[in-house]
Amino acid sequence: MRKKMNVSRCRVFQKFIDRQVLTIKPRFKISDLYGSCIFVGVWVLVFWFGRDRLFRDPGTFFHTIIGDTILKTAKFPHADCFTFTRYGSDWIVNQWLGECVFAFVHRIAGLDGLLVLAVSLVSILYAYLAFKIERSGMNLMLGVVLLSFSLAAVSHHLHVRPHLFTILFMAVLYSKLCDIDMQRTRETSLVWLIPFFVVWVNIHSGALGGLCTLLIVSTGWTLGRLLGLPNPLQSAKSVFILWGLTALCLLTVFINPYFQELPVTWFRVMRSSAISELIVEHASLLTHIRHGDPKIYLTMAAIFCLAAFYFALLIGTEWRDRRVTWYIPLIWLILSLSRIRHAPLFSVVALLAMAEMFPYCGWVKALGKRGCVTFQPRGQNQARPIPPGYKYTIPVLIMALSFFACVGSNQLPSGAQKWARLDATYWPVEVLPELKLMEKASPRGTPIFNDMLFGGFLIYHTPGFRVFIDDRCDLYMENFLLRYVKAEKSDFEAWTKQYRFNIALLETNSNYQKYFEADPDWLIVKKCRSAVLYRKTLE
Repeated sequence: MRKKMNVSRCRVFQKFIDRQVLTIKPRFKISDLYGSCIFVGVWVLVFWFGRDRLFRDPGTFFHTIIGDTILKTAKFPHADCFTFTRYGSDWIVNQWLGECVFAFVHRIAGLDGLLVLAVSLVSILYAYLAFKIERSGMNLMLGVVLLSFSLAAVSHHLHVRPHLFTILFMAVLYSKLCDIDMQRTRETSLVWLIPFFVVWVNIHSGALGGLCTLLIVSTGWTLGRLLGLPNPLQSAKSVFILWGLTALCLLTVFINPYFQELPVTWFRVMRSSAISELIVEHASLLTHIRHGDPKIYLTMAAIFCLAAFYFALLIGTEWRDRRVTWYIPLIWLILSLSRIRHAPLFSVVALLAMAEMFPYCGWVKALGKRGCVTFQPRGQNQARPIPPGYKYTIPVLIMALSFFACVGSNQLPSGAQKWARLDATYWPVEVLPELKLMEKASPRGTPIFNDMLFGGFLIYHTPGFRVFIDDRCDLYMENFLLRYVKAEKSDFEAWTKQYRFNIALLETNSNYQKYFEADPDWLIVKKCRSAVLYRKTLE
């Protein structure tokens, strides 16, 4: 009898154990670490290849110096103090908040700190995109392929500058609009975009693109409600709330130290025809191809691949399922063809749009039913819980250790940083010792004639000189910029008499070299792989 009771108890206990084992859920799945894995992969990749390539924009140098000036003086400049051609002219710092962030990091960790900041921003962006892909139910390997194409499209524009914030902020903004469009949240949640745009407006002029995107989507939702098309607006009250919040977001362009001068500067830069000739990233795709830029082919191939898959998914969806936000990548694609600097914005919004459309695409469903794992949506339209804290442990740990490791780099010269490297074939680092000797021997404010590329470099490394030009195109008048691009001998001679400069730093392939080589009064002090340093003989 006792033996039967023991056997019965064992069976009950075994059933209890079996039930617990079957109902126990794993603490996490591999897919839960998808974003962290993407963060690590992108971080290592961008850091490894970006130690010198991320420092190929002169804006890196003058953004840092301008931000440092604001932090030192606690004042916002209203006039230029870095050039001898526009000294004292009206000028505002239209990216002051981003520049202050850069200057603060530079004070603590030098160029190494700026490298870590830039790499971390790019990695956060792609970890965020990976999270959206995983949340949508898209196959994770397909997501990796799309993320790779997106990174290739963005790579041409990865530099240490506030523009990186714009790429990240555009992804966040568009994702929020998609959440509202898919009715995962209400239109009232747009209220948080007001402080969001206040920050963005003061960091980078790309906030204008975000505001236009919001305005287009709000218009589309309103028209959709009037025409009976799919839209998230449930009532007339929702329409009023939407436009009230949109109007408040648009008014954030005036919340800055310069009030209306800031948006006026943005539009003046956009209307400039000279900028497309001077600044590479402002040129059209056809201009790049015509100039034979080899790097543009990678960007072009990545853009076309993303566009092809985006169009395939869009065409494969039913009309009744389509949302206004799904058409936004079309606008950024067209803008990317007109100005290549918009390519990163197209790549991120297209990726997010593809993640939204993927579960609704007819041919994706058909391939999934036929057993094609790549096109089998995972848990589509299912609400997912807020990701647990361990998803962020690895990214936070990497960023913290990286910033800690580069503390002290601010005491090192730019050519001796622990990680960051200035490419000697691109920057005149090999003539820097001679430049510093000339700066020391000359009165402060001595003019130096230079090519536009070297303007920011000189402002950063030799603050005792005043430069001829840099790439702050909003500072210079349209006529001056066009004159610089197409300068004749008479223009150069007029500048020589007007400004009386005795030092010049030119690129090795500069269009101005012919004027210096033809004048026996100009002597070569030193020539290196990237630049030629001239000095005029004293009369």
